[in-house]
Amino acid sequence: MKTDCILSYDFGTSGVKIALVDLHGSLIDSEIVRYALLTPRPGWAEQDPDEYWAAVCRGTRDVVTRQALPPQSVVGMAFGTQWKGIIPLDAQGRVLHNAIIWLDGRAKAQARELNARLGTNTFTERDYWARLMWVRQERPDIYEQTETFLEVNAFLKYRATGVKAVDLTNDFIHHPDPDIQRDYTRVLAAAELDTGKFPPMVMPTQKVGQLTAEAAAQMGLVENIPVFGGCGDIPAIAIGAGCSTVGSAHIYLGSSGWLAVSVPGRKPGVGELYQAFDRGKELLLYVLQAACMAQNWAVKQFYRNEEERLAEGVFRFVDQDIAGVAPGCDRMIATPWLHGELPPLSNEARMVFFNIHNLHDRRHMMRAVLEGVCFSLRWKIEMYRAQTGQALDAIRVVGGGANSKPWMQSLADILGIAVVIPENAAHAGAIGTAYCAIVGLGICPDLDAADRMIRQDRVYSPDKGRRALYDELYGVYKDLYPSTRHLFETLNRSR
Repeated sequence: MKTDCILSYDFGTSGVKIALVDLHGSLIDSEIVRYALLTPRPGWAEQDPDEYWAAVCRGTRDVVTRQALPPQSVVGMAFGTQWKGIIPLDAQGRVLHNAIIWLDGRAKAQARELNARLGTNTFTERDYWARLMWVRQERPDIYEQTETFLEVNAFLKYRATGVKAVDLTNDFIHHPDPDIQRDYTRVLAAAELDTGKFPPMVMPTQKVGQLTAEAAAQMGLVENIPVFGGCGDIPAIAIGAGCSTVGSAHIYLGSSGWLAVSVPGRKPGVGELYQAFDRGKELLLYVLQAACMAQNWAVKQFYRNEEERLAEGVFRFVDQDIAGVAPGCDRMIATPWLHGELPPLSNEARMVFFNIHNLHDRRHMMRAVLEGVCFSLRWKIEMYRAQTGQALDAIRVVGGGANSKPWMQSLADILGIAVVIPENAAHAGAIGTAYCAIVGLGICPDLDAADRMIRQDRVYSPDKGRRALYDELYGVYKDLYPSTRHLFETLNRSR
């Protein structure tokens, strides 16, 4: 292989996808390397940063070897990563604690403290600033030894280049918008966090440094390859979905999931979260804590033998198996709330199978989990419409879940709008990350131009004959949490 290409790294909760992408944004090859999720206590979620780097090196060597790639063919690289990780480094660059990742919910007391100090109720135990407060309060030894707090992307850039820098999309200390910066400054002061412990900000398409000789040797590459700022996984997926332009919307179905809309700025009372995206551009988010995480759990419980035999092929088997189950699963509903959910639900909510009878089998339960994710997404879209007055007449869907034909048809039926799947939908994060380097190299003028380069693969149109059934089941789905909230709180509040 002689063509110039980009190495792109898409870091999720369970593993990294290493992708070779050509300079037109087309996928050449990819490799997935898994790493462990550590849960030392209920509600805690950690990962070993050294495993991140080991996965980068192993996956890169595998892809380069498989493609017989001359290392000098790689003309740029970028990382796209899970957001809001906390990795403390000392003055010698040594990791002082496992990465406390986005899923971690240890900081309940700190969230309450932040809310009280700022006169709000918006902070939760999973907020970045609350978890930093936890480090300061509960591990003062680590806080004092920390010279720099990095998140996953900044850590990987540091290991690759020796330069400490955080990209705009992963930076919760600095922001180019003065109004947002004032909000950050206010929160940081209330949290009593030392802003000198955080690296400077760079833009996603900005060159940060070059691959060091040490890193190049570990990865099987040559030194001095340009490394660009990269971005969080949410912006990377938006780019890879072809949804960088203001007004475009997509759904992501990975371990977690979300509805995201590109907007020109933040508005109070609109959305659940905002993600910095580019100068003058934000991603408005409505989030699911578990999407394919719920799917994977159900596969492991109901199709364990097939998974052991077929490995990744089990998902095709499951799709074929549930194809014969009528929509609505004979009026049985599953809630995919494995790790709790954001309001209007809570951290105490959990998965429930409701209205099971003796004729239900594993196929019904599997399909019900997928339909439950669709119901949750419909709820998010209704929230978006109520808050903005904007309706969606179609939606792009990316992530591993987009490969499931019965799931995507159910999504179109439950949402009542067309579901559009771009090419290489399962690789949207890696392709979007690659565009940070492609734009940084001057090959593509900007991220909006990338939208025009990402082609559509297939479309699922809603079946109007299923609308009445799904409307009824959706109404029950929305009633389940209010009807059982006190029971969830009784069982799970002390965990």
